[in-house]
Amino acid sequence: MNEYSIYWIKEEVANRYFHKSDILMRFLKEYEANPVRNDLKAQYRYVTRQISFPRIFSHLKKHAPDNITVYSVGKLIYIYRKNQFMLLQVENGILNFRCQNLQEAVMLLFPMLYSSYPNLFVQGKNINDYGWISPITQKNNDRTQVLYSYR
Repeated sequence: MNEYSIYWIKEEVANRYFHKSDILMRFLKEYEANPVRNDLKAQYRYVTRQISFPRIFSHLKKHAPDNITVYSVGKLIYIYRKNQFMLLQVENGILNFRCQNLQEAVMLLFPMLYSSYPNLFVQGKNINDYGWISPITQKNNDRTQVLYSYR
C-alpha cells in the first residue's frame, strides 16, 4: 500500500503557492526531516492548519455518499466501498492515509474532504507524488475532481 499525508494549508499561503507546489513539497519534506529546528517549526505553524480527529471523522461520516462506509476503531478511520479500502489516521495535525493507489483516494476520500477543507496538499511518503486537491470543477455538467501531481 502507498502512504500519503494531507496538509491543510492556510488560504493566504495556498493562494501564493498554488502554482509553486514543488517549493511547498520541499519545505514539508525538510520540516518532517528536522521537526526540532525552531525556524522550520515557526514556518510550519505559519503555513499549515491543524486537522483534528473528531472534526475530520465527523465530517467524513456526514459527507459520505450512500455507497461509502466510514467508521472508526480507536484513532483509525476506515473508508470502504466494494473492493476499495482506505485507512486514515490523524497525527500531529496531519491526515495520513494508506491506499492501493492514488486513484482510490481521488474516488473515495478527496470529494468528501474538499467540501469543507479547501487548500489541501497531498504528499506521498513512500512515493514521489504530491500536489493540490483542487476544487471541484464543472465541465458540461460533469463534476470532476482534479489532483495536480508531479513526479
